[in-house]
Amino acid sequence: MHRKLLVAYLFLIFCSFHSLLGKIPYDSLRSIYNRHLEEAQNIDSNTDLRPDLINFLEEIYSDSQISETEIREILARVASAEKSQQLDEGIYLLSSVVPWLKNQPLYLAFFHTKLGELYRSKKKSINAIEQFMKAGLLLEKVDEIEELARTYFNISLINMGGNNPEIGINYSDQGLNLLKSKAQFNKSDSNTLRGLYSVKGVLLGKVGEYESAIEAINLSIEISEAMNDTIRAAISYGNKAIILYKMGSFNAALPLLQKDFETSFKNGLYLSAFNAGIYICKVHFTLGNNVLGFVWFDKISQMIEENSISNIASKIEYFNVAADVAQLKGEKDKEIEYLRKYQEIDLIRDSIASANDITQLQEKYLLEKEVTKMELLQTTNQLQASHLRLRTSILVIIALALIIVLWYVFILRQKNKKIDKLNELLEEKVSDRTSRLLEINKELDTYLYRASHDIRRPIRTLLGLNNVSKLNQSKEQLEKLFDQVHFTALNMDKMLFKLQMAYDLNNEHKTEKVQLNSVLQDCLKDMALEIEAHNAKIDIVLPQNNVEINANTALLRIILDNLIENAILYQNHGNPEVKISIDAGKYYFYIHIKDNGYGIPTEYYDQVFDAYFKLSNKTQGSGLGLFLAFKAVTFLGGEIAIQSEINSGSQFTVKIPLSPK
Repeated sequence: MHRKLLVAYLFLIFCSFHSLLGKIPYDSLRSIYNRHLEEAQNIDSNTDLRPDLINFLEEIYSDSQISETEIREILARVASAEKSQQLDEGIYLLSSVVPWLKNQPLYLAFFHTKLGELYRSKKKSINAIEQFMKAGLLLEKVDEIEELARTYFNISLINMGGNNPEIGINYSDQGLNLLKSKAQFNKSDSNTLRGLYSVKGVLLGKVGEYESAIEAINLSIEISEAMNDTIRAAISYGNKAIILYKMGSFNAALPLLQKDFETSFKNGLYLSAFNAGIYICKVHFTLGNNVLGFVWFDKISQMIEENSISNIASKIEYFNVAADVAQLKGEKDKEIEYLRKYQEIDLIRDSIASANDITQLQEKYLLEKEVTKMELLQTTNQLQASHLRLRTSILVIIALALIIVLWYVFILRQKNKKIDKLNELLEEKVSDRTSRLLEINKELDTYLYRASHDIRRPIRTLLGLNNVSKLNQSKEQLEKLFDQVHFTALNMDKMLFKLQMAYDLNNEHKTEKVQLNSVLQDCLKDMALEIEAHNAKIDIVLPQNNVEINANTALLRIILDNLIENAILYQNHGNPEVKISIDAGKYYFYIHIKDNGYGIPTEYYDQVFDAYFKLSNKTQGSGLGLFLAFKAVTFLGGEIAIQSEINSGSQFTVKIPLSPK
């Protein structure tokens, strides 16, 4: 008997101890991880951690749920991978475990946050923002205000280095509002608050709101000085100086920049010191102090070599200043060299710009927030429906004794059925319209994003040609430059014409009588210059009688323009040959356009009609032609088919009803 009591008592102690352990709080997760990071041993970067991680994952997957002990082991392994700079292995482990933590939101939020930090260390901004946004949704659910504000700071910090200042400002404001709602602050909260004000100030400066930017940076400086953090205070003074420089207050900016440079250089923050040095050069040259400007330029030139400055934005600013220095010294060859380096790095920055991807993540995040609200509303509705069923049951019991009440309940139930039916119909309509709106918005986002980059590229080319033209006096070189300007302008005009077609596709398409032969002749007449420029041979086979159909002229022009242009551009030698034939049946008419171009592999038949899809970067097209033609054919109720042979050409056959609905 006593033995049984002892066993029961020990079992109660064990249960009590386990309940005291409970779930690991969010703050403790970060503390545990930081301790593992400090204690982790450096592993040779050539050591392959993947096999060991796979074995570990197989062990923890043997249970239906991941335990607290396993969570601690995961944190230790990720910290070890981070300490050894094997970030991909840490990302692999966390990504593999995340699907198993759906019912453990605190752990899931921390793992998404850690994934965001690892991706940011690998300079994968899009992946990092996506992970921080997922963490934000979870932290909002569990009401972790401090961590949510820190997450918003991370998102705004990443946006500060990209092309999305408005999104960054929005998240910094959200983080500030969360922290302002707190009654008490700890040191970590103060750090986050200071960072949010600093990032907000820099972002406001990017959008030209200089007064508000200085106000935010001053608040960041006040917090840094209150915390006796002279390094971050000096960096904030440097950020403030850049705003003052943009406002034209050069004398006020200079001492702040020098303070930032000295403090950052002394503490080994060479990138911060380098950026401050660049603006010190700019201030001296603006004030006419060329001698001092040359001295500072030599100093930052030495820094870029000794400290391996690789930040793209900083190098762009450096080459811009270097070109100005070479111009002041009359060194034309160096000026041209620096301008070319400036343009090359600027093009690299443009090629990796992620504005549209970040915007899409922002929209996805907002949509998921709305879905969360709808799920909560659905739960409330289910509770209300449950209460309604209970009341209905009571009424049914009472109705057994009261015939009048029974009749009344019967009538109510019939009305409810009609309302439910109407609600179902309404939900279907709302769902259909919502899907259509989402599709249109996504398409518009794609058009705007690609159009902005496609337009910006030729504009930058024109600006670059303009800069180069200033440095060349040779008539032959100038003529070549003007030829390039003419070619760039034609490409821009062609791209804008494609966007106009995309706009026309979204207009109303009224059916009208159309002379198909005449439309084809008008199309070829408008493309005469392009046909001549590419030395294209056009062979036309038309019916003796002009085919008259019920269609839409604008849509037919879009089909013909893009298919003929595609046949001319996508060819692998200098003499494109295009054969166009038209024939009509009883119910349909057919347009056949055959070329002698590259040909299309069969696996890409479906993809070639996607927007901006291109088989090769060597082609001159925009990637919109076949997409626009396909949409126009679809609006006319038709079909488009491909027959192709590699290096022998392709044939597109368009089948359209003679009288579309």
